[in-house]
Amino acid sequence: MHTLKVQLGLTLFVLFFISMFLFGFVVLMLWQRNGIQQEAVISEKLLHVAAASLVTESKATDETLFSKTINSYFQESGILCLQWQDNTSAISQTHGSCPSSLKLKPLLQEASKNGETNISYSGICWNGFFLTKQYLLMAIPLQPGGHNQGSIAIIRSLEETANSIRNAQKIFFAYLAINMLVFTSIGFTRLVQLVIKPIKRLSTLADSRTDFDDGSFFHGEGLGEFTQLSLSLNRLVTRIDGDKQQLRTTVKSLKHANEELQRNRDEMIRAEKLASIGRLSAGLAHEIGNPLGIIQGYIDLLTDTSLSDEDRKIFSKRATQELNRINSLIRNLLDLSRSPIASSIEQIDLHPLLKDLISSIRIRKTKIPIVYSTQLNAAESEIAIDCDGLRQVFLNCILNSIDAIEESDTLEKGTISLTTENNTANHITITLTDNGTGIHPDHQDAIFDPFFTTKEVGKGTGLGLAVAHNLIEKSGGQITLSSVDNKGTKIKITLPLTGIGSESFQPGSKV
Repeated sequence: MHTLKVQLGLTLFVLFFISMFLFGFVVLMLWQRNGIQQEAVISEKLLHVAAASLVTESKATDETLFSKTINSYFQESGILCLQWQDNTSAISQTHGSCPSSLKLKPLLQEASKNGETNISYSGICWNGFFLTKQYLLMAIPLQPGGHNQGSIAIIRSLEETANSIRNAQKIFFAYLAINMLVFTSIGFTRLVQLVIKPIKRLSTLADSRTDFDDGSFFHGEGLGEFTQLSLSLNRLVTRIDGDKQQLRTTVKSLKHANEELQRNRDEMIRAEKLASIGRLSAGLAHEIGNPLGIIQGYIDLLTDTSLSDEDRKIFSKRATQELNRINSLIRNLLDLSRSPIASSIEQIDLHPLLKDLISSIRIRKTKIPIVYSTQLNAAESEIAIDCDGLRQVFLNCILNSIDAIEESDTLEKGTISLTTENNTANHITITLTDNGTGIHPDHQDAIFDPFFTTKEVGKGTGLGLAVAHNLIEKSGGQITLSSVDNKGTKIKITLPLTGIGSESFQPGSKV
């Protein structure tokens, strides 16, 4: 079984041989044709020289005179014989030895009659690898003095032309052999680089992508490159089919795993919901249970007939305070759950609300002196929101800051700053900063969860920031908190603007 290299080499060799052989054959044929034509031209000139040398007046010495004049041409030009005759006599004279099979008399008569040159070829000989003419016969009229006095003809051998063609054939075959070696080598080298090597690289690449090694069964010198490539590609396709089947199995297992993850996720969400409900219930039970226990105690005391009226008033007042605490807790729960659609949404200017709130807070007495600073830099401050709810949000945040400052054991003076600015064209950002105790990093992720508080029991419900977060989010805004333990807290609230100028705002108008 031949390899692709051998087949390509043989194909190139045959193609080059055929093309160059045909080319040489055509060239040699044209060369032979041109050589015979040249022989005809030379023969005609020799005839004219011979005709001019004939002396028709000296009949006794014609043959002798002719022999002395042009005998050298016979030896050099391959003329076998020369024959002529005149119109006054039907007898032709011959010089040299004419082959018995070749007759010049018809040509002499024709040339004498028509006054034109007549050419004829006779005999066939094998000239290398094609046939050629053997003899040239030519006759021309004798026209001395402008009168046709007869004709003269020669028989000339074309052996010299045949010899030159044979020598040319030798040169041609040598040239053919050299060119075959050169062009076949160049063409074969280029084809190996352009075809064989890429095929081998492709076959090697295909084999490198497969784990199956069957070289002991299929590899060998007699194996063609295309066969090797076919085997490599078959192995690669087999590997791809196996990988495809494995991929289907993997996808199926991933699908089952994804379904299992989805079920686990649903279970986790359900568990988280239950946990949230549990935390909410526990917080609610704790926050309501304590006031109810206190109220129960005061009611038991009020049943004592030995109490004075003053004690009854005091106990009744304290029981009422605990009832107000429960009522405040329930209101906070309602604020946490209600939606903005159910709330009274108004278009308000935020700056007057903040100024009024700060003015109200300033008169609050604290254990540590607190300095309040405001920088209301926002050019646009009109928003659409539940005004009472937003006031409560800022109030809760400020009260948390006050509590954080009062919890510090090292501060001599607290600071609370409130700033507004328009970071974007359609939003206003309110930043509240304090220098209180801050929030521990472990508590920052749960700061907006309901009932989460770091205050002592009875001092906080853990609903203030949860209500604030709920209201801000439902109004299309965002609230974020950043804090450093024992260094302070920053709360940033971003709200969308209404885009209506202050001159067209009517207080109390509904959106």
